[in-house]
Amino acid sequence: MHRVTDNLRRTWRRLQRRFLLRQLSRQRPETLRALSRRRLEQCFARAATGSPAYGTLLREAGLNTHPMKAEAILRDAPLLDKGNTFGRFPLQALMIEGTPPQTLGGILTSSGHGGDRFAFGLTTHRQMATGPDAIDLGLQMAFGVDDHSTLLVNCLPMGVVFNSRTVCVANVSVREDMALAIIRQASPLFDQVILCTDPLFLKRLLDHAAEQGFDWSQVRLQAILGEETFSEDFRSYAGARLGIDPDTPEGPMIGSSMGVGELGLNLFFETRETIAARRALHRRQPLHPPPFFFCYNPLRTLVEIHAPDDNGNGELVVTVLDPQATIPLIRYRTGDTARWPRAEDFSDLPCPVAEALQHGPLPMIALQGRAKDRIGSGWRVDHFKSLLYRDPRVADCVSGAFRVDPQAQQWEVQVRSGLATPSPAEVADRLQALVHAEAVDRQRPPPRVRCYPHEDFPYGMGLDYERKFTYLPRA
Repeated sequence: MHRVTDNLRRTWRRLQRRFLLRQLSRQRPETLRALSRRRLEQCFARAATGSPAYGTLLREAGLNTHPMKAEAILRDAPLLDKGNTFGRFPLQALMIEGTPPQTLGGILTSSGHGGDRFAFGLTTHRQMATGPDAIDLGLQMAFGVDDHSTLLVNCLPMGVVFNSRTVCVANVSVREDMALAIIRQASPLFDQVILCTDPLFLKRLLDHAAEQGFDWSQVRLQAILGEETFSEDFRSYAGARLGIDPDTPEGPMIGSSMGVGELGLNLFFETRETIAARRALHRRQPLHPPPFFFCYNPLRTLVEIHAPDDNGNGELVVTVLDPQATIPLIRYRTGDTARWPRAEDFSDLPCPVAEALQHGPLPMIALQGRAKDRIGSGWRVDHFKSLLYRDPRVADCVSGAFRVDPQAQQWEVQVRSGLATPSPAEVADRLQALVHAEAVDRQRPPPRVRCYPHEDFPYGMGLDYERKFTYLPRA
């Protein structure tokens, strides 16, 4: 009897997902944005009257806590960030008043990447009960998990776990030996494996697998990369090691997802079409790191590009439209730079792909990366993320960790653990040649390259992989 009931539930959930995705495919971005603004008004009214901290911020901005129209909210409501919310108010003041602690089911911290201050996302038991449905909907849209038995190996750090009613989840955190053991032993039970990790840990996993002589071709694997941006050179490198061709439209995918700890996971995500657009832009301008083209669901997230410059690049500002949010954050600065996509971004794509991007139901942003990752003399952290993986033979020799010192004009790189040959000096010479070639083409002064043996790298990389790596000295 229990088996029959479980089968009925699974079938019902599959039908629900199929219906929701069909309905979504018939929408237009303009229609969804209009609904998004109506939800903004409801979330604002709840935050203004229910969160003591937000009420204080409104009064300080000269606004009252009465309901406002979306246009007025987007024009006048204060911009929030980690400093003026979590850095100023206790959690009790940020929360909706009267939230019983017994209703809270989980707390997720931000990475603390910007310093010692953390932000927090609070989830109720009710939200946790519905969370798997949202995860499964995204997994079906990207990977067809309703039609293929799936093992998801979650290697994200900081206590980020997934719950699903459709796929088998292994939450192993940042243990490459555990992750590889599970993939090696359990993958034959499933049609496909989805690996969820960050780029630095994926590099460690690839190196560990190579040391163990593991053959990735025996696994039908796809990957979701989060936590930080990566280059198309890295996607090509990882694809070659995993046996995935990122340029095969219907093949396995190495995609990116972006979340913010205090706002939610998977707020923005790549599709096969947006990946094709980014790779086409990379081929057209290999010396200019392209933006990520991310889709988002405007029924869940309202997005603004605040104070854009002449090129359209501005601050990414996000409001999560959750009517049950314990900590409502209206117009929250993520610290990223983004713009709206332009028609020329898709000019080098085959017509069916360009059509799908320009006429798809979900709106997109072009994410340029962290605002703090820009360096003088025209360099950005993303330039070095590209150069590190431009030559796969050089990439095999490094761990993926580096530090750029703008004052000393030096790029300091950690070589792989246990690397006997080539020497760190030889790896530095090969990277210096890549840096010099790009500097000449871009007419910019090249930084010096210094490579350290793994154990001598002076920037905290033993590496525990629990926190986002800092590529620049802290201000």
